[in-house]
Amino acid sequence: MVLNIKRNPKEMKKRFWMFGALIGVCVVIVSGLYFFHKEKTDAEARLIEIVNYVKVQCSTYTHYNEATESKSLLRTIESARQMSTNIDIEIENGGQLSQELLKENLQTLWVDGILVLNADGRVVCEYSANEKYTEKAVRYLQKDVIMDFIEYEERSYSERINLDDGSCIDLAACARKDAPGVVAIYYYTPSEYMRNYTLTMQSLLNGYSTEKDGTIVVADSGMIIASNDENLLGQSTAENEVVQTMKQHTDSHHIFHLKNEGTGCYGIMLKQRDYYIYAYIPDKKIFQNLPLNIIFVTFLYLLLLSVSWVRIQKASAEREKQEIEKEEKYKEELLKAAKRAEAANRAKTEFLQRMSHDIRTPLNGICGMLDVADHYAESLDKQTECREKIKEASHLLLELVNEVLDMSKLESGEVILEESPFDLYNISEEVLTVIELLADERNIKLIWEKQEITHWNLLGSPAHVKRILMNILSNAVKYNKDNGSIYIQCREVPYNQEGMTMMEFICRDTGMGMSKKFQKIIFEPFAQENAGSRSKYNGTGLGMPITKNLVEKMGGTIRFESEEGVGTTFVIRIPFKIDVEIDRMEKEERPVISLHGLHILLVEDNELNMEIAEFIVTNEGAVVTKAKNGKEAVDYFENSSVGTYDAILMDVMMPVMDGLTASETIRKMGRADAKTIPIIAMTANAFTDDKMKAKEAGMDAHIAKPLNREVLVETVFKVITKKSRGNKAENEMHVRSDENEI
Repeated sequence: MVLNIKRNPKEMKKRFWMFGALIGVCVVIVSGLYFFHKEKTDAEARLIEIVNYVKVQCSTYTHYNEATESKSLLRTIESARQMSTNIDIEIENGGQLSQELLKENLQTLWVDGILVLNADGRVVCEYSANEKYTEKAVRYLQKDVIMDFIEYEERSYSERINLDDGSCIDLAACARKDAPGVVAIYYYTPSEYMRNYTLTMQSLLNGYSTEKDGTIVVADSGMIIASNDENLLGQSTAENEVVQTMKQHTDSHHIFHLKNEGTGCYGIMLKQRDYYIYAYIPDKKIFQNLPLNIIFVTFLYLLLLSVSWVRIQKASAEREKQEIEKEEKYKEELLKAAKRAEAANRAKTEFLQRMSHDIRTPLNGICGMLDVADHYAESLDKQTECREKIKEASHLLLELVNEVLDMSKLESGEVILEESPFDLYNISEEVLTVIELLADERNIKLIWEKQEITHWNLLGSPAHVKRILMNILSNAVKYNKDNGSIYIQCREVPYNQEGMTMMEFICRDTGMGMSKKFQKIIFEPFAQENAGSRSKYNGTGLGMPITKNLVEKMGGTIRFESEEGVGTTFVIRIPFKIDVEIDRMEKEERPVISLHGLHILLVEDNELNMEIAEFIVTNEGAVVTKAKNGKEAVDYFENSSVGTYDAILMDVMMPVMDGLTASETIRKMGRADAKTIPIIAMTANAFTDDKMKAKEAGMDAHIAKPLNREVLVETVFKVITKKSRGNKAENEMHVRSDENEI
């Protein structure tokens, strides 16, 4: 299943806003519930605070008014007793009870009226600042409850009489001291004074607004005596629907939702000692900020959503920009890759053309020299000359094939490096011997500038080291000027890893140099600066890529400097392990190489190759038994007696049974010599992994075709000699073991 990563922008926008709207609805609902609960809680706390405050104020009102009334009545009682004493003193001093006496004491005692009654309750004498209140006071004093005080001199009576106009009379009476009867004193307090200087329940609610604090009601004895809504004053609580509902459902700790003339409201009730206190507030007053809060939260959410959308758009635009840049870069890379592929195809086409030319050239030489040799069949000198030229042409053809195969192996990563002991001095001498021959043809001088080597004996891949040196030096000759020079340096560079050293090779020539353009592609396969000049600069264009790949595979580096018309300098550095066992090997005496008297089983399916190999070994004095495939070789060995054959030269690619299988079959036989007989691979499979396969199959050595006489003879001799020494040492160990047992 393939997922479409690139979404439609319109679809993304639609999904974003749909999702945002869904979240927005949730935010509005949650915020509405939160603010509803919060404002209801705040309203409940405010109403509870109000009724509790009014409760405290009502208690204060009651206590204050009671204290004020008590003080006024006490002062009236004291005045009455003082008047009774003053009358008694006046009578004792020979005076008489008269209005003048009462008038004089009225001004002294600061009262509004003085009344003196006999035992029957009739007024004996009276004086008043305001006559209209005297009659009311007399009628009040004539009550039996007051006249009973005549017999008790120490007792007194006081009471406040509230008049209809809001004024009041504070009346006090006590027994006369001079005669049976009552002395009474009264104060008159106008209604204006009462309103201004006396606390009233209504005054306690001053400052409470119905808009802000709701409606507050104080009721006593079923009547509304105070409210911040004056329209409710004097009403009966039985007729007030809200008050009755609150009385039934609310308490002093929680508010209750109810209806007031069809409008919802919340109310609470509190019972004080003498009063009922009610408070209620409409829903619209409690929740008047709820819509604003929800709108504010919605606005913030929309703002946040818009900012998020802008950021998403910016991020999307940035991603789109990056995608476009990536796509452009990808297109550019594709274009470059296409150009490289086109260049590679062109280079391969040119390579095939060059290879066709370079392969046909030596083949033409070989075929031509054969015709010449046939024509001069009787001339020994001409025959010798033709053979030399055929050999040179075949060597050139082999070099071309090796380069193509090496490059193929390097590009596929199949090249396997060896770790064999070798003498760098010998390799250098071998390479220089070949290069000197090439240089002498054009009168080019080879000059050693520096040769500072401590460790000549190393461990590595000698064939590849030789190939690197050969490629660099042969190019220095090929692209040099006639009568030019090549300067060579080889020195050992300090290396920071124990047991290893770094070898530096420097090759500087006075040749044609390279252009800046070609220097950028020198290590690309098939690249040649003078591809058209085939008559002068022949080659495949694979030498430098092979060299660079081999150097880097060995863990080394290669760099160069070049200038057209001046020359080129290559610097190569490769790390090697130091061969510490070379001293022991150098002390061994080098034997004389000979195959005389040896019996060799030669296995080869190609008749021409069989003839060449047979010629080489028989020419060295060996006896040959020939087998055409691996199965025939196995049968010959199995049917022969132990020790019949001294060695087996085994081709690898053969019909019926290949050489690797034949070698494994021989090694598995139960014969005494099956494990020890030398088996040498003789094959055109010349790569390192081919050598490893041969070794795994039980072969002792590997010789690459085309066969070199000296290499073949030396390899067979070394393997047989090594095996003979091993067998001899093993036999000596058995003898010593037997002696020990004896």
